[in-house]
Amino acid sequence: MGSSHRPDGTGRDERLIRTAMAQAALAIASGNPPFGAVLTDQFDEIVVAGHNTQVSTSDPTAHAEINVLRAGGAIRGAPSLDGWKLFVNAEPCSMCLSAIVKSGIAELTFGAPHEPHLDPYLPAADVLARTKRPPRVTGGVLADECAAQIAAARNETGVAPVD
Repeated sequence: MGSSHRPDGTGRDERLIRTAMAQAALAIASGNPPFGAVLTDQFDEIVVAGHNTQVSTSDPTAHAEINVLRAGGAIRGAPSLDGWKLFVNAEPCSMCLSAIVKSGIAELTFGAPHEPHLDPYLPAADVLARTKRPPRVTGGVLADECAAQIAAARNETGVAPVD
């Protein structure tokens, strides 16, 4: 499926994961689960950045990844995002992974690993092993920082995760 983080030599991965973390901070500030995502074009230029809005929109599908994929499709004027790249502060859930595959994302980079409370518990490796065109995956970029941000947000609210 993919690999643990190996620096790309340019700092691109870290820069874009930090941008996703900034989006996650916006989610936290608005009472939403602590997740952010950044969609870039094939040249690593940011097309759109967004965060989880499940609580504020009362939409169970409003995960950060889904929100940026929808916005990216609207910007591109097509449902296919072939060649584009997605950067997320945490490993996507199975719903988001399916949307990532359906949209044609070429590369997925994430920070923190899958949280064990997710239901269904289907790590990226399991979902992507069953796809015909999986994206290239790099996990573990700034994993400790991302996991700490998520844990802090979960501890502050004391509310069971809704993601």
